[in-house]
Amino acid sequence: MQRNSFNTNRGDIWMHPVVKYLQTNQIVAKEGETRWYSVAGSKEWVPSVTSILSAAGKGEFFNQWLANQGSWENACKTRDKAAERGTIVHEICEDLLNGEEVILDAGPEIVKRVMCLETWYEDYQPEVILQEVMLAFPGIRYAGRFDILARIDNKNVLIDIKTGGHYKTHDLQATMYKVLWDTIVEHTGAGKEHMIDEIYGLYLNDKWKKKPNPTFKQLKFLPNVVEGVVNLWYWLNSDYRGADPRPKESMKLPSNFKLGVTQDELENLL
Repeated sequence: MQRNSFNTNRGDIWMHPVVKYLQTNQIVAKEGETRWYSVAGSKEWVPSVTSILSAAGKGEFFNQWLANQGSWENACKTRDKAAERGTIVHEICEDLLNGEEVILDAGPEIVKRVMCLETWYEDYQPEVILQEVMLAFPGIRYAGRFDILARIDNKNVLIDIKTGGHYKTHDLQATMYKVLWDTIVEHTGAGKEHMIDEIYGLYLNDKWKKKPNPTFKQLKFLPNVVEGVVNLWYWLNSDYRGADPRPKESMKLPSNFKLGVTQDELENLL
């Protein structure tokens, strides 16, 4: 299981009201076909933001892209390669924004995206507050991990790094992180100065020729649409009685076998 590590180089971050709340109410993640989150010690598990968004789809442009791949197998290979590339770029960006030096031994599809991050950083001079923080709150039926919280032009900006193009689900994803963060801020009584002012997607691409050209796109805050997608996901994944989905417990299988000897007898011999 994963827990929050609060990856940051700010020594004063431990006094931030949301960080203090999350330290007291540690969040754990459980991987599987669906990623689940829970506050440690709680029996309530909720699906991840990205799991919820699977109910929304990515629209006609994505469907056209799938059709252009020629086969479902080709589409899956392309998707998996893009996901792997995205993970690598995210990890590099996280280290760089923490002030670490990174030595790359990678192809242009990675290096050119990292150069886009450099250009964005020089242009906007963000004060990075937190990175890769898991958020969950009782009563909210989803949880997730955002990429970056930064101060830009005296505003609290939540940023999601993307290594592909923009989809409308990106607006929903950032909206869900903002709802979680702002709810925790309100719960702690910390004041509006700690709430998220704006949500952005930072799109790092490798298509440029002479100069890196990242896209820093302000995303739409769409809580009403999110509510509909959340309800749809729970409806699609509920059981025949209408009960909410729960994490599936893995079956514990034996490792020792001997014909003519029961598993209980083998256990007693070990």
